[in-house]
Amino acid sequence: MSNQKKVVHIVPSTHWDREWYLPFRRYQPRLVRLLQKVMKLTDSPAYKDFLLDGQSIMLEDYLEVLPEDRERLKEKVSSGKIVPGPWYTVPDMVIPCGESLVKNLEIGRNLSRSFGGGQRVGYSPDSFGPCSQLPQLYRLFGYRYAMFSRGQRFPEGVDPAPCFYWEAPDGSRVLTLQDAYSTGLGLLVPSVWRSFDRQLADAEHCRQVFQLLMEGQDRQGCGENRLLIVGIDHFEPVEGLENVISMLQKAFPDYEIHHSTLEDYFKALEQEQGAYRPTAYGEQRGAFKNHYNLSNTLSTRIDIKQKNREVENRLVSFCQPLYAQNRAVAGFDALDTRPLMERAWKLLTASHAHDSICGCNCDETNDDVLHRLTEAGQLAREVEKLEQTVLGSRIRKGPSAAAIVVYNPLPFSRSEWIYGKAAVPYQISAQQLVTAGGRPVEGAAVRQTFQKRRDIETMKKDEYEEILADTTRCPLGDMTEKDYYTGVEYAFYAENIPAGGYRAYYLTSGGAQSPAPVPAVSAGKNEIENDCYRVTANKNGTIDVTVKKNGKVFTNLHWFEDDGDAGDSYTYSPSGAHSDTRGLKAEIEASADGHKAGMTIRLAYGESGARVRIVSKLTLAEKSDVIDFETTVHNESVNHRIRAIFAWPGQYANSYSDTAFDLAARPVYERDLDNPAQILTHPLRNMVCLPGTDTPVVFSRGPQEYEAYQAGDSTHLALTLLRSVDKVYRTDCLTRDESACGVGVRWLTEKSGMLGVYTQSYGLYIQQDPAEANALLNRSLAYQLPLSSFGAYTAGTEEAEQAFIQVEGAVFSTAYAEGPEKKTLFVRIYNAGTTDSNCKVTLNRTFHAAEKVDLTGARTEAVSIEQNTMAFRAKGGEIVTLKILCD
Repeated sequence: MSNQKKVVHIVPSTHWDREWYLPFRRYQPRLVRLLQKVMKLTDSPAYKDFLLDGQSIMLEDYLEVLPEDRERLKEKVSSGKIVPGPWYTVPDMVIPCGESLVKNLEIGRNLSRSFGGGQRVGYSPDSFGPCSQLPQLYRLFGYRYAMFSRGQRFPEGVDPAPCFYWEAPDGSRVLTLQDAYSTGLGLLVPSVWRSFDRQLADAEHCRQVFQLLMEGQDRQGCGENRLLIVGIDHFEPVEGLENVISMLQKAFPDYEIHHSTLEDYFKALEQEQGAYRPTAYGEQRGAFKNHYNLSNTLSTRIDIKQKNREVENRLVSFCQPLYAQNRAVAGFDALDTRPLMERAWKLLTASHAHDSICGCNCDETNDDVLHRLTEAGQLAREVEKLEQTVLGSRIRKGPSAAAIVVYNPLPFSRSEWIYGKAAVPYQISAQQLVTAGGRPVEGAAVRQTFQKRRDIETMKKDEYEEILADTTRCPLGDMTEKDYYTGVEYAFYAENIPAGGYRAYYLTSGGAQSPAPVPAVSAGKNEIENDCYRVTANKNGTIDVTVKKNGKVFTNLHWFEDDGDAGDSYTYSPSGAHSDTRGLKAEIEASADGHKAGMTIRLAYGESGARVRIVSKLTLAEKSDVIDFETTVHNESVNHRIRAIFAWPGQYANSYSDTAFDLAARPVYERDLDNPAQILTHPLRNMVCLPGTDTPVVFSRGPQEYEAYQAGDSTHLALTLLRSVDKVYRTDCLTRDESACGVGVRWLTEKSGMLGVYTQSYGLYIQQDPAEANALLNRSLAYQLPLSSFGAYTAGTEEAEQAFIQVEGAVFSTAYAEGPEKKTLFVRIYNAGTTDSNCKVTLNRTFHAAEKVDLTGARTEAVSIEQNTMAFRAKGGEIVTLKILCD
């Protein structure tokens, strides 16, 4: 280290939880007061800047109340006095999907730029464990620096350091500081626990705090540049910071101390010579004994998590690709749905603030989050319907004008059983389902349920269930076939639906339905079977699975454990109570039709008033190699955790689960039952698996938390189905000790007790051969995103079936278009493997140029084009965005 002075960068800030233990509308007046104070303080030339906690939504929240201050606020941002962003809201990093993180950064960047400024550091002060691909996302937005507070993980044998290079799976790296967002608070206030809004620290206290901070950073190995952020949760700026800095400059002449910015600190850090900076790789969740990540927020308030996933799936995989697929529509009643999607995205990302989406809030706040997600979902559903209508109207008329359109949101051909209900905007006696060539669809079942006129009321509420329930609408005379809704229910096997595209099946009134095929599934008293598996239920409700292809049998799978939880909404903390359903007697029923076999397993335990009933429905569909589980918990008890257990023979070093744009290796721990103060849980989004041959892959449409641990000669995968707590925050958990801040419970919650009925869906696939990472993730997406179907009136010129996008060598993320003319398309994919991949993306649209771009739209690399196919290499772990200029 050089002999020059150490430079201390002091940055004033606040950590502004937009909603938390009070709802947003209670905090908003305080935000207005805070920003008014900031604007007064920054009128002084000596007051350099104020950091808006890494987010920009605070600007909108302020102007919602005082829109007349827009120009003054804009002047403060453009001059660098107020620094918003880079995020819209500072999100949790593992619950939102990758596209949500991209959208959050995009909205934050655009909003900050609209005010003429913005943060150039990837600042995430309080997210509960940064995800592995964040360095790459930051670099793709043009950011070279990052800072976070929670979680840190270095390779074995590397000593932790506060300043380091953080590397994503593709090799992208950012210069990073791991530090608390409130290190410098003691320079201004003597204690956050005692009238901190009124008492400034005296000079002697400031000197002592500064000395202790510098000594601590010396021990940590900090170099010549030091950072002290002055702020904490909901901290409003106070007068006197410049006086404190002046006093410290005189008291510590060996230091250069000044009011700085986060970006200036990192620029100086980057130029600093001789500092030791190790490299940390991937997600920064720390060792399993380090609970600073607040891991169990993954399973708090599962209703919020489920609604979030539903909205994300609809926007990312249906609304955006359908919008991109549909050509620009002209005409009097044409509607560009992109602004509606953008509004839905803002509602969604506003709900992704770490406390908000994690559910660790007061009940009022959780109600607001759930309502906001519901609003986003309503907008997304209406956009999806409007784009479905456009798509259906483009398809040419076949044997009739009434059709059921099956849409495939993924860029590879797929076959599935379709079970649906649709209100078809056409009058027809729906008796049969046929192909475009008039051939009856084998085994299809069609049942007409209603026929009602289309009028001002039915066109306002045109979902199947809405029209079915409307008994006042009946046919009148002098109407054409287009003036009706025909309600139909249907079931059929949709085979080889084109990649990222659709196929129309037409409803006709003539001919009988095709005969049902020979049953391919069967059921016995306690057994169901298809062409892939035989599933037998044992008396205690566990199952045995026989793989027909190789005769392997896996026994005593899928049972439930119920552990007492003395923790809070952040952290599971065992209370010692434990139940295991393997000691119970189950009620078992099984049945089958021509193409689907089902088995229901019922279990119950507990005392009256604190009883738990679990009903698990297993389904085996014809031609499916996935066993579907739909497990419903009827919960009357508080402060416990229910998990589904798949105990697999063998011991494994790692399990694998997916997060944003990645498939991450997770350590399998040997569970130490004598040490309850350990948290072994990991995040997942769509899947978790054990590696190798004849191993389980568990797909998830609900659970986002799992644990993988060794128990004897087997490895257990435990999916958290429900977590019930009645405390938002306590300081003395077994698994998280904050008793130094005072022992006790700070806030209580009633609704996080999750009393009532909750259902989670997941599936078991037994892989006979190890799958490559991209193929495995594509399989999980196929489970997460089934084929969808809708009713259509066909009167266009497009073919009855058509592919839109096909992807090879990578995992598809989304496709979207810019502007109502839709001349510019974007396709995002990623390579989840560790080695380079040769990728191809094929569109059904003609285009004259394509290139790789970063997330600001700037070109990064050319791609090879041959006819309608783009070919390129993607590095291991690389996220690729293609910009395509269409004719």
